[in-house]
Amino acid sequence: MPSITIKGISPTLDERLKGIARRHHRSLQNEVIACLERYAEQPPRSKAEMMAEAAQLRDQLPPVDHDIVDRHKRSGRP
Repeated sequence: MPSITIKGISPTLDERLKGIARRHHRSLQNEVIACLERYAEQPPRSKAEMMAEAAQLRDQLPPVDHDIVDRHKRSGRP
């Protein structure tokens, strides 16, 4: 059976995965496999879908006051 080794996982992610595995009554290995299977089953997103999502997120941002931005540009950096 093929296997992989994942290096460089942060302690935070490790604890989160262990917590999820406990809640699902799985070993850490089986939880990671389940996560990978769920991710791999998702259909690929088209460029148009990603652009539409980006536009939605952009619309949620507060408006930019260009006068303030220009003032900061002219003031230089400390």
